[in-house]
Amino acid sequence: MSVPPAPTSRIVIITGAAAGIGLATARAFADAGDTVVLTDLDMSAVEARATALGNRHVGLAMDVSDEAMVIATIAAVAMRFGRIDVLINNAGIVDPNASKVLDKPIGEVRRLIGVNVDGCYVAAREAGRIMIQQGSGSIVNLSSGAALSALPGRTPYSMTKAAILGLTDALACEWAASGVRVNAVLPGYVRTEILASLERAGKFDPSVVRAAVPLGRMAEPEEIAAAILHVAGARHMTGAAFRADGGVAAYGGRAAASSAPVSGRARRGTVLVTGGASGIGAAVADHFVRRGAKVVVADGDRHAVAALPGDRTGIILDLTDEDAVEAAVAEIATTIGPVAVLVNAASVDDTVRPTIDRSLTDFRRTFDTGLTATMIAARAVARAMAATGHGGAIVNLLSGGATGGISRGPANSAVGAAVTMLTKSLACEWAEHNIRVNAVVSGHVEVLEAAGLGLADQRDLDQTRGRIPLWRLGDPADITEAVAFLASDAASYVTGMSHAVAGPYGASVASGDFVRAADI
Repeated sequence: MSVPPAPTSRIVIITGAAAGIGLATARAFADAGDTVVLTDLDMSAVEARATALGNRHVGLAMDVSDEAMVIATIAAVAMRFGRIDVLINNAGIVDPNASKVLDKPIGEVRRLIGVNVDGCYVAAREAGRIMIQQGSGSIVNLSSGAALSALPGRTPYSMTKAAILGLTDALACEWAASGVRVNAVLPGYVRTEILASLERAGKFDPSVVRAAVPLGRMAEPEEIAAAILHVAGARHMTGAAFRADGGVAAYGGRAAASSAPVSGRARRGTVLVTGGASGIGAAVADHFVRRGAKVVVADGDRHAVAALPGDRTGIILDLTDEDAVEAAVAEIATTIGPVAVLVNAASVDDTVRPTIDRSLTDFRRTFDTGLTATMIAARAVARAMAATGHGGAIVNLLSGGATGGISRGPANSAVGAAVTMLTKSLACEWAEHNIRVNAVVSGHVEVLEAAGLGLADQRDLDQTRGRIPLWRLGDPADITEAVAFLASDAASYVTGMSHAVAGPYGASVASGDFVRAADI
């Protein structure tokens, strides 16, 4: 007989949990202290997996393509535990044979739709019904990198995985006001029994896949599970598509993306935060200090650097001066320790005024600090990381507003697009050195934007909140936790991605205001 969950334990349902990514995800949530309900077609297997996790976990038979069975199973879980906090829609199938659409039996297509799309929809609908009633919940739908790029002979599979992205966006917007977040995780090729069986049948060549992945290898199920665990707990993210694909989606070349596999993991070392004396950069530095890291803050504001607490090292540095940055990175390595993590947080506010009234000097000031300085710091650190042979992680910070067109903000918009592409390019170029490069896209952050505003500005901020599905601005913790995850070994298969941690920018939403929920 199972024991009741711990008081702080989340109730987590995972479909397709008897093997592969589903089982690895069940283990990740169980290790985090949650109570896991594993569901799968194979009753004996899923019960055995639940027993192996511990006696508070449960295994249940469920065919996601059977609507009545899904409804009954999720209702039974809610009745047993009194709530459902997380649903992981992992169950899915791939077409058994790669073939052209003209040769594909329509029955095979319908089977893929029934499991991959219908099953995801019904499970989300039923779990969402309960989460809406309780005022909170998190749903993670497993899509695929195949949703973004066509795979020869796999059209039905790719289209069903793309459908999951559209479903995720729609549910994220519809349910945000009720406190329910809906996101997607897009794995690349993962070392699972499905691929192993295809390889044994001569239908899959792992050497071709490895050459197409900048990190030079397939993912382990545990690496995808770590991404799912992170996304499920990200409080200010909804409608997002989180890629854990080893950099495949970032790569645009025709030659092989890699020549040798790398782990994506790096030796511990110093954390360098540029622009870390104030704003989000300071919050990131605080976060790493609390985790016991040796933190160096490089900033051009001498007064802010002088005011830094004694638990970190501050250096005054012109981040657009390449020679000075190179020298500073070398000095840090000698006196404190090699840089293992670089967080590029330096930026300059782009004064909002008509573009026709701007000077080139004004434009370049913002652009150089946002882009040129980012590239200079990344190059200096990457050279040192490559020389040590231990690799590392680089995380570039971007404002959510900089990832789209901003009226009267041309420099920030240009910076956002440029740094996004820089992130992808460096991830592909430096993967061979075991250096992962990602970006975090922050939205409007409450404590940084609300302080000291007049009534008119406060009204503008209220209008901004009304355009956010979650109807709240971000908290610095939302950003720092995302940065810390991407900098950690838990994100060892994530590179070349811009991680949107932004209520207004996570979902592809139609224009218009969202109704506020009192508890959000």
